[in-house]
Amino acid sequence: MYFVLGAIVLFMGGDYVLKNYVDAPLEQRQSRKEQLEKKIKGKKKELAAAKEAAVKLATWEKASLPRDTEIARSLYRTWLLDLVEKSKFQSAHVDSGPATSRKGFYDSLAFSVRGKGTLHQLVNFLFDFYQAGHLHKIQSLNLTPMGKGGGVDISLAIDALVLPGAENKNQLSQVASNKLAYPQLSDYAIIAQRNLFGAGGESDVSRQAFLTAIAQDGEELEVWFTLRSEDKLVKLRRGSQFEIGHFTGSVVDILDDDVILESVGERWLLSIGESLAEATALPLEY
Repeated sequence: MYFVLGAIVLFMGGDYVLKNYVDAPLEQRQSRKEQLEKKIKGKKKELAAAKEAAVKLATWEKASLPRDTEIARSLYRTWLLDLVEKSKFQSAHVDSGPATSRKGFYDSLAFSVRGKGTLHQLVNFLFDFYQAGHLHKIQSLNLTPMGKGGGVDISLAIDALVLPGAENKNQLSQVASNKLAYPQLSDYAIIAQRNLFGAGGESDVSRQAFLTAIAQDGEELEVWFTLRSEDKLVKLRRGSQFEIGHFTGSVVDILDDDVILESVGERWLLSIGESLAEATALPLEY
């Protein structure tokens, strides 16, 4: 009886000792270890984020406009004017406002561009704008159609930034940007072939321009385009240059039931019964 009772007391005492003097310290140590590992992991993430931010800051400082805001304004406005002239905007104006300081982190310069042009010219402008490695951004772009000739009134609001640690002092960045998804201007030609203001977003006159016939005129073949939107027939021969809506190109070859066109350095295959908008792009080596 006393032996059994002693065994029970010994067991309970041993269990108490095991839980309070062995298991508990081990659990505390494990918990402390997990907390330390979590803190180390957090610090590593912070360090990695800091390194990434440092790399980004160095990149931004290379792209920043010159440190002196007046020099920056003058150089960037001149660059915009050259871009507008290259894009052949009509009645173009480039203006700028005062610099706005953002709590000492950077200065922001606001610019506005107004002009008249075609979608082709606007695409050219945007392509050159996004190719440049300046620390700038188009905040807004407004287009207003002008009559039925395909012209648009163009209005852009642009912000350009000056960082305190800017590398450039008296010139704009010469580093090219990698913001564009495609490297060639011709890759964006399709944008200018869309009528952004048409009902339902349909394409321009080119969607209503159908290849309706290939006819023999003396010794030469002719391709006939029926412009349904204008109730007009256009006849072209091999080598003819043409502009239908926003599609500008030339006739490269005339086959039995097809015609090969070239536009902005690319070749397109069009079959009788199809509209210009349905032309199939041919491989570059064709």
